[in-house]
Amino acid sequence: MKKQWMFFLLPVLLGAAAFLLRLWQRCTGFEYDTGLPIPGTPAGPALAVFLLASAIGMVVLFRRLPGEKASASALPQDFSANTPRLLVLPVTGVLLIAAAGLADLYEGFGLGNLIGQFLAAAGPDHIAVSTAVTSALGLSPTAQKLLGVLSLGSAAALFPTISACRRGGAFQGASLLLIPPVALVIRLVAAYRLDSVNPALSAYYVELLALVFLTLGFYRLSSFAFHAGQLRLYAFYTGAAVVLSMAALADGGPYLSSLLLYAGGASVLMGFLLLRLASPVPSTRQEEPPNLTSQS
Repeated sequence: MKKQWMFFLLPVLLGAAAFLLRLWQRCTGFEYDTGLPIPGTPAGPALAVFLLASAIGMVVLFRRLPGEKASASALPQDFSANTPRLLVLPVTGVLLIAAAGLADLYEGFGLGNLIGQFLAAAGPDHIAVSTAVTSALGLSPTAQKLLGVLSLGSAAALFPTISACRRGGAFQGASLLLIPPVALVIRLVAAYRLDSVNPALSAYYVELLALVFLTLGFYRLSSFAFHAGQLRLYAFYTGAAVVLSMAALADGGPYLSSLLLYAGGASVLMGFLLLRLASPVPSTRQEEPPNLTSQS
C-alpha cells in the first residue's frame, strides 16, 4: 500500500501549487473595481500551462495502474476498508458535502450569506469585503434550496456505500450512486448560468472545470457498482478533480457551499481511489453461480 500513496500525493501537491497560482492570478490578474482581466499579467498563462502539464503528468502516472476489463472491479467488494483509517477521507468528504447542503439551505431561507456574516464578524476592517461578497450573490433562494436538498441527498446516498465497504458483503444501493453526478450536473448548469454573463472567461473557468471533473469522477465511481468501472479512467478524473477543486478554493466566492462542495467531493473521490488501490483485484475473477434456492 505504501507505494500506492504516490497516487494520492501527486494530485494533492499539484492541487496545492494550482491553488497558489490561482491565488496569484486573483490578486494580480484582475482589476479590483470591474473584475476584468489585466492584460499582460503572467499569472493567468502560468496557471493554464500548469494545469495542462499537470493533466499530462497524471496521465503518465495513472497509466502505471493495472489495466482491467470492464467487469474487473466491483463496488464495494473491491473497495474494502482493511483498516478504519482508510475511511477517514471519504467520511470527511461526505460530511463536507452535507455541510454544503446545509449552508445552501441556510442561505436559501434568507438567513443571510455565511461568508459575508463571517467577514462582518471578523471586525470592521472586513466590512467592505463583506458588502462586496453579499452584492455578488446571483442564485435565487429557490435555486439555493434545490441545490441544498441535492447536496444532502448526495451525502445520504454515499453513506451506505461507505458502510458497505467497511462491512463487505452484498450491496443493494447501486442506484443511489447515481444521485451525486445528477446533483453535480444541476449545480454545473446553475453555475454556468450565473457565471456566463461575465465576459472574462478566466474569472470562472476553473470553477466550471472543477464541477465538470467532479461530475465525471462520481459518474465513474457509480460505474463500479454496475461492474463497468475502469480504474485508470477513474483515477485520472479523480486526480483532475482534486487539482481543480483545490485551485477553485482560491476563488473564494460568495457561497460557502461551493467551497465545502469542492473540498468534500475531492475528498470522497480520492478516498474511494485509495480504498480501491488497497484492495487489488485478482487477475481472474470467478463468477459466482446464481442462488437458485432463493427463487420461487
